[in-house]
Amino acid sequence: MRESSAFDADGVTKGLAAFIAHETGADVEISGLKRYTVGFSWITYGFEAAWHDTHDTHDTHDAHDAHDASDASGPRRESLIIRLGPPKGLFAPYRAFPQFAALAAFSGSPAPVPRAYWYSEDHEWFGAPFFICEKVAGEAPLPWVAEGSEAFPAPTRDALAEQFVAALAAIHRFEWRGSALEKLGPAVDERSAALEQISFWGAALERWAFRPAPMLAWALSWLRDNQPIASRVSVVHGDYRTGNFLTIGDRITAILDWELVHLGDPIEDLGWICLRSFRGRSPYMCHLIERDRLYERYGELAGIAVDPAAMRFYEALGTFKLAVIHVGAARCFEDGRFDDLRLAVMGVHLPRLLLQLEATIEGKI
Repeated sequence: MRESSAFDADGVTKGLAAFIAHETGADVEISGLKRYTVGFSWITYGFEAAWHDTHDTHDTHDAHDAHDASDASGPRRESLIIRLGPPKGLFAPYRAFPQFAALAAFSGSPAPVPRAYWYSEDHEWFGAPFFICEKVAGEAPLPWVAEGSEAFPAPTRDALAEQFVAALAAIHRFEWRGSALEKLGPAVDERSAALEQISFWGAALERWAFRPAPMLAWALSWLRDNQPIASRVSVVHGDYRTGNFLTIGDRITAILDWELVHLGDPIEDLGWICLRSFRGRSPYMCHLIERDRLYERYGELAGIAVDPAAMRFYEALGTFKLAVIHVGAARCFEDGRFDDLRLAVMGVHLPRLLLQLEATIEGKI
């Protein structure tokens, strides 16, 4: 990926030392900087930061501190992650606030998340919005496995599935009203939640498309004609699936990748979980849990009945959304904004997604 000096190792190290020193009022040592190549959008580095904590932290309009000030003063050494939203990235222009707000809101909840430290929308430090959070131990299992294979052995799968569904139910039960999450995006209610997502991804398609796409235009029309009314408005993760959580053995240690978080219909996340792209021909949604059991357990934990018509709609919307993201990735590569070949490969998979979209709308998947 072509990137400015602010995003290379030296630039990030200098920016981190300056920013954290500004926030803590202390001299800061940055070490062990490591670039992570996972993901296609935000730039991610892990690092160690050491400083002497006096609790005399700064709090400005654009930089916010969420770590626990009850910790004892003295030497601090933290393993941290910084995520930067590049000006020419796939989802530019970026905002750091939604991810930071979600991590801060769910800290200590039944949905495990990294501890949030700081964020800023100010371009002074790196030329891009960013947030800094705890580096959580674990590996991110991926949903893409060889056809006929499963991502997890049965005992591990069952344990992870229970935690996966329980964390999602906790997210959807969270009382966001009166919290910072009220500011995630446009206000929606039960009748407008689906339309807001249709409009958002329809506009993205219009920005990114190389040429007219009749299948996507047909799908967009179908989605507009079949909008469900949500049973409630909840925090929606937006990309809740295998690959976006960390595990150690049979334990989920953190739910990650909140860049698409918004307020909406909680069934939207369930539809995303059930996409063919995240399970292949496995009977286990996201290679974790059978569909009927997912509906049953989610209903028990979230207190939300799963309506089959709403699920069909949100699986179609999810497949449409995924197809639009693939269009955007190919366009981002073609325009020369990123030279990551994975973006070009995503464009190659678009025909397969269009077939899945047609089958979902017609009830054949």
